[in-house]
Amino acid sequence: MDYREKYNGDKENFYFFLKDEIIKLFKSKLKIDGHLVVIPDYENLDYLVKFNSNENYGDFTISVNWGEKPKQTKTSKSDPNQNEEFGENSKLAETFKENTNINNDGMEIDTNISFDYEPSKFK
Repeated sequence: MDYREKYNGDKENFYFFLKDEIIKLFKSKLKIDGHLVVIPDYENLDYLVKFNSNENYGDFTISVNWGEKPKQTKTSKSDPNQNEEFGENSKLAETFKENTNINNDGMEIDTNISFDYEPSKFK
């Protein structure tokens, strides 16, 4: 599961936030979205520092990974368990599966999403 919390503030706020979160992390008291973050003591860690920037945008990321990420499994169209949510092999499930881009009125649903983003100015 992915757990996230988002914050906003200036550079000084970020400094104190980062300082407090790092202290909590290394005391095994850091929680994200109510879930305790525990970095293993004796496992090899992969950590990455990434920076991307231009005149109007900046992105700085610190990432830590350990262990082996589980592989996601996808159900195939011929999987009989795929229809369990609607009742096994129900006609409604088959219709839904075939027409996921059509609403009840027969109109096509567009799932492309766009938004305007105005980056903050870095000092």
